[in-house]
Amino acid sequence: MARPPDPRIRSRILEEAEHLMHLRGFNNTTLDEIAGACSMTKANLFHHFNSKEELGLAVLDYKMEAYRCACLTPLSRCEDPIGAVRKLFSDAACFFRGNGCKAGCFVGNIALEMSDCNERFRVKAESFFEEWAFGLETALKRARAAGRFTPALKPKSVSEAVLALYEGAMMLARTRRDPAVFTRVGREAVRLLECRLFPHRTKEVSHNGS
Repeated sequence: MARPPDPRIRSRILEEAEHLMHLRGFNNTTLDEIAGACSMTKANLFHHFNSKEELGLAVLDYKMEAYRCACLTPLSRCEDPIGAVRKLFSDAACFFRGNGCKAGCFVGNIALEMSDCNERFRVKAESFFEEWAFGLETALKRARAAGRFTPALKPKSVSEAVLALYEGAMMLARTRRDPAVFTRVGREAVRLLECRLFPHRTKEVSHNGS
């Protein structure tokens, strides 16, 4: 009887594979490199994953869950969408300042690299970005219902715009090696929301900066 895969080893493989694929991309990362990073043979990898594609998809799931816990869930539950969007961009600026503006968004990288050549990767990336936008859309709908925003606010289109600005800022920050891009673009993302506040709410935002 075959020995069942060890979950701890599987987690280690996912961590090492994510690190390599994040920096080099899926196609430019070999199974030999991943096995070497894990101090195991390629045959050991196949004990846990049947193919490089299966491993790549598992890494994508692994990374999406990390993003979901750190970003998506808090965003969907926030009571202050403007503050949450401001924090989203400021946190990204701090992170990119610390890593030299490298790597970027793992899901975004995979989406760009694999969407036109592998439908399984494309569908996973699509579902992640749909979830991302829907989370902010949910928070915006809740804030609009509470009377914070005017009826002119279109939660779905605004949430998609904020997502597009965030991913676009990540691309610019990487290519320019300039984390300040997040500060400038984040300011515009916040303005998308502020211009749809009720007048008395606008004064509150100006007063307390949230």
